[in-house]
Amino acid sequence: MTRAFFFVLIFISQVAYSQSGWVLKKEKNGIFIYGLKKDTSDFNSIKVETELKGKAEDLLSIILDVENHNKWAYGTKSATVLKRISEKEIIFYKELKSPALVSDRDIVVQLKVLSIPAVNSIKIESIALPDFIPAKKNLVRVPKSNETWIIKQSEVQKIKVSYYLQIDPGGTLPPLLVNLFIDKGPYETFEKLRELLVSSH
Repeated sequence: MTRAFFFVLIFISQVAYSQSGWVLKKEKNGIFIYGLKKDTSDFNSIKVETELKGKAEDLLSIILDVENHNKWAYGTKSATVLKRISEKEIIFYKELKSPALVSDRDIVVQLKVLSIPAVNSIKIESIALPDFIPAKKNLVRVPKSNETWIIKQSEVQKIKVSYYLQIDPGGTLPPLLVNLFIDKGPYETFEKLRELLVSSH
């Protein structure tokens, strides 16, 4: 075996591991929540896969209705749009309720909606903009957040959703503690989304 071929095998094995390294953390009511440890962060990445009743455009409308995020997005106290760049791109601000004895957070997010015609899907990409507005004294600004939604209409009234999140909540929260409870927020969020989609019909 040549040295070059040996390194190619190592590279392929690393890529395969990065794609299959997700660990199932919770499975309930058709909601599958996975965690992934990355070398680039102390906080585990999150993946959610589920199927919801409804239409993709209805779910998109719920996500874009920023002022009502407190009805479904876990921990959201309030949210407001700061800038509408276009119909498919906005920047918004959100205050987040933290567990007892932990400082509340806030986050500024830039959200873009992209279409994937080849697979009849909607992709939503969100990234934190921590310096877009000045930080508030009584809140910890979330310094990093990368969020992706892949929404696909699988049947007339069924949506397949894949959701990915990598976040650093900022402050002095121990990563070990945060990683222990990574399934709680996503599960409650998707349960609320399911209820909203049903009630919208």
